[in-house]
Amino acid sequence: MLSISFFLAHGAGAGHESAFLQQLNHSISKKMSKAVVPVTFSYMEEQEKTGKKRPPPRFPKLVPEFESHITHEECCVVAGKSMGGRVATQLSTLPQVKGVVCFGFPFYPAGKPEKNRLGFLSDLNVPCLIIQGTRDALGNYDWVTKQTLPECVKVVWVEGADHDFKTLKKQNKDVSETINDLANITYEWLLENI
Repeated sequence: MLSISFFLAHGAGAGHESAFLQQLNHSISKKMSKAVVPVTFSYMEEQEKTGKKRPPPRFPKLVPEFESHITHEECCVVAGKSMGGRVATQLSTLPQVKGVVCFGFPFYPAGKPEKNRLGFLSDLNVPCLIIQGTRDALGNYDWVTKQTLPECVKVVWVEGADHDFKTLKKQNKDVSETINDLANITYEWLLENI
């Protein structure tokens, strides 16, 4: 059993009210026997209150906002779905951060691999797990496996999954089963690395 705190930030378009993140939070909490701490950025809180879609603010504003959630932690893991994972990678220099987990890392904007975000991984100094679908439009298998990633980064592939971890019919797997796999992969990695 792990006693470390696990902070999970949402992606750009869907907050912790989304079915995916609710299930993921539940599955990881069950594995760890400790509740995942959801991190909701202020723009998303506003969106959830008003029901009006809002774009996230400029990236540099999100990093201190995530950091404010972990200020009083002695040791923790920071994680995120898509954009939330990108923000989490920027907290690895903090002494309390012992690991980073990214669910669907946005390696590049859709269709624009030339505008890659590999720089977000270059300064990592703690173990980092990226769980990525092989069909992810923001970082598919063919592109990512040709890149040189830091040694502390481990990429685990979910066969046939897209950026939202929906898999092809031939995988014969629903999202709930995939989420359970994500939780298992995360827990095993935490046991080995944290």
